[in-house]
Amino acid sequence: MLTETYRIIPILLAALLAGPALAADSARLTLPDHPPETVDAGSLAELPATEVASAYRSSKGIETGIYKGVLLWDILAARGLVEDPKSALRHVLLVSAGDGHEVAFSVGEIAPDFGARPILLAYELNGAPIPDGLRMVVPGDIRGARHIKDIVALDYR
Repeated sequence: MLTETYRIIPILLAALLAGPALAADSARLTLPDHPPETVDAGSLAELPATEVASAYRSSKGIETGIYKGVLLWDILAARGLVEDPKSALRHVLLVSAGDGHEVAFSVGEIAPDFGARPILLAYELNGAPIPDGLRMVVPGDIRGARHIKDIVALDYR
């Protein structure tokens, strides 16, 4: 029994010293007929920035903050994907997190002439870089299920 305890202690110490896994600070963006590209705070800063205040319910209680990032619509528009908003209505953006959580956002809900939801790919929270990677911010959602953190992939379909 004592020997087994001594084998477990180094494993526990290694796990404790390693600390939490680091969140991704960039995501892969895939678009039809385009090579995949990397999106990070630097590339997002080249697009018009938007700040939104958001509050939502999570497993930790009510979370609030002022997020800075780029509207999903602006990301798609910068790549020429929504020049005809009516034809863009049949598309979605599938967003994936490092933990496997995925959410699909309809282009219709973010289109200025339709839903006009200011959904944001954020890189700052309260004036500082977001510690758990890029985050999707969905103002108006009461539950936080679509406020995805640690985004690793954005797939336009």
